[in-house]
Amino acid sequence: MPINYMSIILFVFNGFLGGLASILLWASGWSEVKSYKGVRGLIFGCIGGYLYYTMHTDWNLPNGVVAFIFGYAFKDIVEGIVEKVKLIIG
Repeated sequence: MPINYMSIILFVFNGFLGGLASILLWASGWSEVKSYKGVRGLIFGCIGGYLYYTMHTDWNLPNGVVAFIFGYAFKDIVEGIVEKVKLIIG
């Protein structure tokens, strides 16, 4: 099966937009958007969009919306998993 690079770009872009929406919603100023936490949210959004692409490779509006939502929430998902692992380990 050939790789559809345009679909990958669209999913990653929607994840990026979700991460950006999350940052803009919770940041109290422009400095927080440019901070490490803000950039991390953008990167996690892109990663979330790509991971959603690997789960669903058909580009359409519902999958685009879910990629946006996944990009929006992916940072919180990762942070929740890390906190649970920290509690389990010690």
